[in-house]
Order: sequence, then structure tokens, then C-alpha cells
Amino acid sequence: MLTDAIFPALVEMLPDAVVIADRAGQILLVNAQAEALFGYERAELIDQPVEVLVPDELRAAHEGHRTAYASRPGTRPMGVAMELQGRRKDGSCFPVEISLSPLVRGTELYVTSIIRDVSERNRMRTEIEMQQERQRIAMDLHDGTIQSIYAIGLGLELVLGDLASDPVSAGKHVDGAIDQLNTVIGDIRAYIFDLRPAQSAGDLLADLSATVEEFRASSMLRVSCELPPSIAALRDDRAMAMLHIAREALMNARKHAHASEIVVTIAQVDGAVHIEIRDDGDGFEPQARLTETHRGLRNMRLRTQRLGGSFDLES
Repeated sequence: MLTDAIFPALVEMLPDAVVIADRAGQILLVNAQAEALFGYERAELIDQPVEVLVPDELRAAHEGHRTAYASRPGTRPMGVAMELQGRRKDGSCFPVEISLSPLVRGTELYVTSIIRDVSERNRMRTEIEMQQERQRIAMDLHDGTIQSIYAIGLGLELVLGDLASDPVSAGKHVDGAIDQLNTVIGDIRAYIFDLRPAQSAGDLLADLSATVEEFRASSMLRVSCELPPSIAALRDDRAMAMLHIAREALMNARKHAHASEIVVTIAQVDGAVHIEIRDDGDGFEPQARLTETHRGLRNMRLRTQRLGGSFDLES
């Protein structure tokens, strides 16, 4: 069936990458778009397991998903509500969108995967979200911080008239203005932390410690960090993803939980890296549907899924 002359020609005409495998996950046919997308020559892929196109850390899970699909085949997108990753020949990974379709011939099952690189789409989506966040911060600064500074200035001008006639009252007003300015300074520091991109020195423990220290200074919260003496080296992209997750968690604790104390813990158990962020904030319902105001939680969950890890919320 797969060697029929017209079938490979039709597959070759499709604009997206196509990979066809048998029930056992052995690759039988790919098109030129798949070669270009994954960086392999066609001969290098034929008779290989499809897991060669999956990031190393996700291969075991993919085998389980493949077996489950074979028991209940159907035309559907792969990994609904997940951000899937492909792996090129050079080891680099990239986000993909995959549609699955079964081909049944007698007792044989073949699975057609249509694969699309969504890196550019994700980049544009991220840029739009960043622009929306900048606009939100600009509005907050104008409507909140700048207005607060203006009000403090007006109050201090009124105090000038009381300095001679009622110095005690004037002093109390100045003390109140100082408290208000300290609050404004804290808000500005928080905005700076939110806007500053995560930067890595290549050492997750050092990066996390520096991030916690920066957050402590900007938020004026009690933040402690419990780190082991060392952990096994992580790939740069994995370390950066975990640093992003920690930053998102810290910002969420300040913005939404209204926490006063946060504890950050990192540990390595059986080769897996665990990061835990605990706070004494308001709490929420973990199973509730996440709205647009909870992009941070969605980002943390998606980043963790890309690493092949688990993301847990407790309240």
C-alpha cells in the first residue's frame, strides 16, 4: 500500500511535514518537508522509531501515548492543551502542532502524522502578550503610581503652610507622605522586576539565588531560599525554563496571593530537579478555570510540560 506510486506522490505534494509509521511506531514514509523540518535525509529516518523525532526526556511518555492511540485510533490533534516539541537531528527542539490520522488496510494499522513548526506563531503570540503587558503596566503607572506621586506632592505643598503655625501636625503629614512614597517606591521596584528579562549565568543555583535576592529587594517581602550545595548540570534551555517558572511563581505570589512571606526550595531527587515555591498568601481554588488574568499559571504549566515534568498546585 505504501509503495504504491501515487500515494507517495500525494504525500510529497502536501505543504506540511508528513511522517507515516506502522503500529509499532516504525517510520515507513516521510516527505521532503519532513526532511527539511527535522534535518534528516530520508534514508536516515526510514525504519527508525518515531521517537527519534521526540525530545529525549519525552520519549518514554510518547511510547505510552502511541500505544494508547493504536488501541483507539482516530483523526484528531495530538496532545490537546499541550505544547508539543519536535527534535531535530542536531538535538535542537522546537514547538510543533501535530494532527494524527489512521490508515487501516486489512489487519494493518498505519498512522499518519502531519507536523507543523509553530515557532513563528508562538513568537508572534509572545510579542503580542508582551505588548499587552507593557500597555497594562503603562496604564498602571499612569493611573496609579504617577497619580499617587502627584497627590503626595500636593499634600506636601499644603504642609508648607502649617510648618510655622502647627509644626506637630505638619510633621505627622510629612511622616505620612514618607510612608506613601515608600509604597510607591515598592511598586516601581516591582514593575522593574516584572519587566526585566530572566538572565542566566549558566548555573541554576546561582541564577535562582540572584533572582530571589532581586525579588526580595524589589518586593520588600520576606523571601528565603533553601538550596542544596550542588545539583547535576542541566541543559541551558532546561535551566532557563526552570528559572522562568520560579520568576513567574514569585510574581504570582506577590500580585495575586498578597503574600508577606515566601520560601523557595530546590532539590534533586533520583535525577529529577524539584522547585517548590510556598507562600502565606490568600490561597485560591487550584481546580478553577484559569482566566486571562492567570497567564502566569498557564505559562508555568506549559513550560513544565515542555520539559516532560509535572506541575502541581496546592492551596
